[in-house]
Amino acid sequence: MADDTYNIQSLTLHGFRAFLEPKTFDFSQKRCLALFAPNGKGKSSLIDSLEFMFSEDGTLERLGKRTINNQAGVAALAHNLAVEKNITPKVSIAFKRGKLVLNGMREAGPGERLQPDCATTVGSHFTVSPIIRGHALRQFVENHKPEQRYTDVANWLQLGPLVDIQKNLRALRQQVKAMAIDTSALQELNNQLAKETDNLVTSWEVDKVLEYVNKEVIAPLDDTLELDELDSLNANYIEVANRTEAEATRLGLANLRHIRATAASLFNETEDEETNEIKISGLIPVFEAAVADLKKTKLTEASERSKAKNAVFQDIWKVAEPLFAEDTESPEICPICTTPLIDTAAGGEAGIRVHLHTHLLELADYAAAKKAYDDATEAARLAHNQLIAALPGLPTLLGDDHEALKLNLVDYLTDIAAWSDGDVPESGALTALIEALLVDLDENITAIVNKQGDHTYVKAKDKIDQLLKLQTKFSLAVRTKCELEKLSDALIKQATFISTKIREKVQALLDTLQAPMNNIYRQIQGEYAAPIRLELPAEDDANQQRLNLVIDFAANRMAVQPSGYLSDSQIHSVALALRMTAIKQFNKAAPIMALDDIVTSYDADHRRAIASLIATEFSSCQTIVVSHDERFFIYLKDQLEAKYWQFMRIVNFDPQIGPLFADHKVTDDMIEARWGAGVTAANEIRQAEEEWLLRICREFAVSIRIRPLERPYSYDRSELASAIAGFVNEKGLKPKLVAGVNNGFLMSLQKGEIENFGSHFSDAPYGDGSIGDEKARWAEFKEFQNQFVCPRCERRKFKRPHGLAKPICAYRNCEAQFEFVAADAAEEET
Repeated sequence: MADDTYNIQSLTLHGFRAFLEPKTFDFSQKRCLALFAPNGKGKSSLIDSLEFMFSEDGTLERLGKRTINNQAGVAALAHNLAVEKNITPKVSIAFKRGKLVLNGMREAGPGERLQPDCATTVGSHFTVSPIIRGHALRQFVENHKPEQRYTDVANWLQLGPLVDIQKNLRALRQQVKAMAIDTSALQELNNQLAKETDNLVTSWEVDKVLEYVNKEVIAPLDDTLELDELDSLNANYIEVANRTEAEATRLGLANLRHIRATAASLFNETEDEETNEIKISGLIPVFEAAVADLKKTKLTEASERSKAKNAVFQDIWKVAEPLFAEDTESPEICPICTTPLIDTAAGGEAGIRVHLHTHLLELADYAAAKKAYDDATEAARLAHNQLIAALPGLPTLLGDDHEALKLNLVDYLTDIAAWSDGDVPESGALTALIEALLVDLDENITAIVNKQGDHTYVKAKDKIDQLLKLQTKFSLAVRTKCELEKLSDALIKQATFISTKIREKVQALLDTLQAPMNNIYRQIQGEYAAPIRLELPAEDDANQQRLNLVIDFAANRMAVQPSGYLSDSQIHSVALALRMTAIKQFNKAAPIMALDDIVTSYDADHRRAIASLIATEFSSCQTIVVSHDERFFIYLKDQLEAKYWQFMRIVNFDPQIGPLFADHKVTDDMIEARWGAGVTAANEIRQAEEEWLLRICREFAVSIRIRPLERPYSYDRSELASAIAGFVNEKGLKPKLVAGVNNGFLMSLQKGEIENFGSHFSDAPYGDGSIGDEKARWAEFKEFQNQFVCPRCERRKFKRPHGLAKPICAYRNCEAQFEFVAADAAEEET
């Protein structure tokens, strides 16, 4: 691998996805990795960690940012026991380029998941995502629209800015064209025109508008006056303006109606057409009626007040009334003066009751009269104020021919302003003059209406002015539409020219991608596989931002969609070939490729072909492959170079740890850490014993009973211990007894009393395991374990090739036959 490219040096998962305990993948010696695991054992968490590290928002695409629908959100990034175990979920990574090493860590908790600088730096060199997942491969071929494919591939080709130019040009062209053909502004103006002309003219035509103005607006005023053009400088328009000004200085229809309304508000006498009854209205008669009512209520109030002169005793009478009610027992003595009731002026209980009833009625009449008087006072005050406010308005509207009325109004206003109580000022002369004025105004108004209806020069000029404004708006709208059409035509020419040049550039680069893609596709599907083509639309197509993925399936099936003619594995191969080619072509500064279960839809031959493809075409890439397909894993081991590749297996899954690898071992540090925390390590001791027994059984090639179909590879400690015990006895190999253990230690391992006592539920009181017992047991196990060393080179790995009765040292320069050595000698070696 070149020194100027980035590759992953190490990757550590801790509390992330399936990995609770920390697991480090070291790529310093062998840069590539093939990982096999059955489904559900956590293998995809390795690929997830890379996607998480390079994700801008620190999440996984399939999980989403929040829990919604079928997405689990960021909460699923952390192992479900991370909080309980007080573990901070995180992913640590190291990159190397030449001698430069970049390190970074990203937490996967619910808070801010900042991307480390090293991941940002390396991720900037990924033109194409380095992660290929089998379940997502088909989307590019089957689900992506041509526009989406074009954007993706253009970005792979580093043509993103050109694509943006194309999109912007197309959007601008479409926007301008839409504006050029848009008639909504003209239609809105036509709607206004129809409203102004009472629907007599519904679309702008100058001749029809002029006809409407002359016939409907000016003719009712003067049928000899006509406009020959709609222009504010036209001589006849100026004449209309002059007449409008003259109309404003004399009493026109509007002014006459205004004077009449002002006069009628003071005094108006009308006759009901049905009853011939004369009705009088106006502020003057209203004021006079209010004053008359005030006088009347004042007299009533004074009369009732004299009747209720003893109103001071009202409260006493009200209190006394219940005491002398007919249905109650009355007191015999007056409660105030202690006079016997029979000796009072009323002469007894019945007289007092009549006396109370009479005075209370008088008080009620007075209260009603007082309220009526107060209401009349307020009404008179209000009518007086309104009349004073209205009187000055009429004289200002009258001309010199109504001097008598104007003088009467001034005198009456003086009298009204001075009035505060008593009789109202005389209004007979004034109301007679107002009535005469109204008759005169009615005659003049009727004459004008009979002559010109409701038309005035003021209204005529306003209508013409509104039409002049509409004409200006129409002219602007038409000119704007014309300019937009010219601009649209120019943009189409420019966009066509630019898109043609960009198309040539994109197609040239597509051609460089197409050949290696077809090469990979043929390596998977065979040399006679129909070639794939990446084609842009024809040059005369207005939308060039599309990419068609087609194949020549047969002579009569040229340039067809792959999804309609290819098999499942062929479609898969098309997508795989395109993605792998793009990664190799465009991620040259960071040639990293992660493949997650990419052979799901392939048979054995195709799996072998893909393994060969990885070996031959992608030897320069740092490749990480995870798969649940064991045959594919074996093909990879068979064809890939061991000096570059490491091969790992996940054999089991422990919820308390995470995926357990074939080489997974419980270390002394792990056991010591448990004891240091004050908790039992019985489970760890038992697992360490099983791991060691399994290794010795494998190295010694012992015979063991074939397992049931449901557990073909699962052996417990007792079976392993029995197998190795039987083997050493058969071969005459006898281990030394461990101090403190009277029977053979292998028999002790079969029973596992101490480990089981600490790790299994016990019904006995005080049944918890003892850490002291565990430590003693661990020391005994280590003493027994130290007997399994080479008697010559003191190494601890063995093998038993076919045909040999006893194991030999696995070191090729030694290969001494195994014999048990004294435990003391082994302890010195360790």
